[in-house]
Amino acid sequence: QKTVPEEVAASSDEERPKLALSLTITSATRSLMMFTVEYRLTIANRSNAALRDLTVSGQLASAQKGAPNAASLAAGQAMEDIERIGPQQSHTIKGILQLPMNEVRALRQGSTPVFIPLLHVTLEGAGARASTTSFVIGTRSATSQTRLHPIALDGPPGGIADLRADQIRPFAPNEPA
Repeated sequence: QKTVPEEVAASSDEERPKLALSLTITSATRSLMMFTVEYRLTIANRSNAALRDLTVSGQLASAQKGAPNAASLAAGQAMEDIERIGPQQSHTIKGILQLPMNEVRALRQGSTPVFIPLLHVTLEGAGARASTTSFVIGTRSATSQTRLHPIALDGPPGGIADLRADQIRPFAPNEPA
């Protein structure tokens, strides 16, 4: 007869880590070969217990019309291993992720080719299953604080100013009353 360790047997929704992620794009460039973003990711532990042995990986992808845009867990690049984030504390990591331009799927906005970068962040911790949070990256809208514009591909390669990352909230259908 197998015995289950007490820590695993006692797990419940209340004891699951509550995390808040915030992603800032500090710079971005597009060359003929690569789309590159430099980022700052803050992971806030909103739980009353410490998070330990956290592995953070990221995947930069291009949104595609009519195709699944979910992260591929095996395709992520290691961002950082974090030994511990205490209760109600946060940890910030900085780095660079790249997406080869041959993986960019151009969409059309009128006659302009554009693309919509996605950054998928996967977190795994000791005794916890992997969870992925996705962000859409785009240029700020002059008319709306909540809207992002895709990145135009018809201009020359170089730096892309004023990019913002917004977390993609999972679809939650209305619960019955």
